[in-house]
Amino acid sequence: MKVAYHGDSFRYVGSDFRDINKVKKIINADVLDAWYDPSPKVVKKIKDHVPWIVRTAPPIHGKGLISTISKVRHIPENNIIIGGGSSDLIYLSLYHLLNKNSKVVILDPMYGEYSHLIEQIGIKPINNFQNKENGFTINHRKIVENSNGADMIILVNPNNPTSQLIKKDTMKLILDSIDQSTILFVDETYVDFSGTKNSIETRTSKYSNLVVLKSMSKFYALSGARVAYLSASGKIIDKLRNFSPPWSVSLFGQIAGIEALKDEKYYRRKVAETHKLRKKFSADLSSINGLKIYDSAANFILMEILNKKTAPEVCEKMKKKNIYIRNCDSQSLRFKSNFIRTAVKDERSNLRIFRALKEIIEK
Repeated sequence: MKVAYHGDSFRYVGSDFRDINKVKKIINADVLDAWYDPSPKVVKKIKDHVPWIVRTAPPIHGKGLISTISKVRHIPENNIIIGGGSSDLIYLSLYHLLNKNSKVVILDPMYGEYSHLIEQIGIKPINNFQNKENGFTINHRKIVENSNGADMIILVNPNNPTSQLIKKDTMKLILDSIDQSTILFVDETYVDFSGTKNSIETRTSKYSNLVVLKSMSKFYALSGARVAYLSASGKIIDKLRNFSPPWSVSLFGQIAGIEALKDEKYYRRKVAETHKLRKKFSADLSSINGLKIYDSAANFILMEILNKKTAPEVCEKMKKKNIYIRNCDSQSLRFKSNFIRTAVKDERSNLRIFRALKEIIEK
């Protein structure tokens, strides 16, 4: 069965975790986990109650987590549903909001799980192509034009892997320009790296055709906890809730999510550090002959290989140095083995990635 690609580093560590200490030897930059730890408040709450957390069933439907999301993110509780990571909610919503006769508009390139799942439903998506000539900038007018008669438009904002941002005012223009029967599904997994002012999640109670997905994996550094939420109209939430299990998020995930949401100050500080790290990292990578760096609004950087090296070749050579970066071929057929992506990591890891890439690409 064809599956979407989600990183390769566990081949080195071992999916049975027998060699878990090996994580100290590798740089896992092919997936976009946070380089920083979760809030100290998260870590303390979990550490203080580990045995109880492991043996105890969580609250049904995560009412406490939903209440906290509502207070912190200013979204009515009846417009929120939680899930075990963003993929859980992607599968839940697309399977129950679409059918094989649906017309769906997506971006190309874009996070591969969407095209994978849409194809499994039996839909051939309408690709809204972004061009490297203009830095993969997303043309909102073209999105609106292609949406005529569409059942759903899916956008990742900032987009993955291009890291291009659609600002809030432009997203509102899209909403106001499309037919109300067309659902605008916006994945805001990385939007907090660009500032909360660009999120449109608070508008879901006002637009009946708006769905906003928020992963808590990246910004809140909770990838292992598998926590996410989706906001939409009460009608859409009620429909999805009928198919969501009572314990969709573990007790570990619910506690971690609540404590993380209560410590915005910590995470804002880490985002500021991430911007500084990305700026320095991008400048270093730009000095490599044969490598083009694209502007980024998130915690990752897209690169184009301009010489005779290929993305599969470069990624394999990086693995031999215990560094995992992303070959972007699975995110667009148009990449043609010329594009790679790296997460922004801590300063020491960024330097190690830079030196390895420079050696491999310039050799």
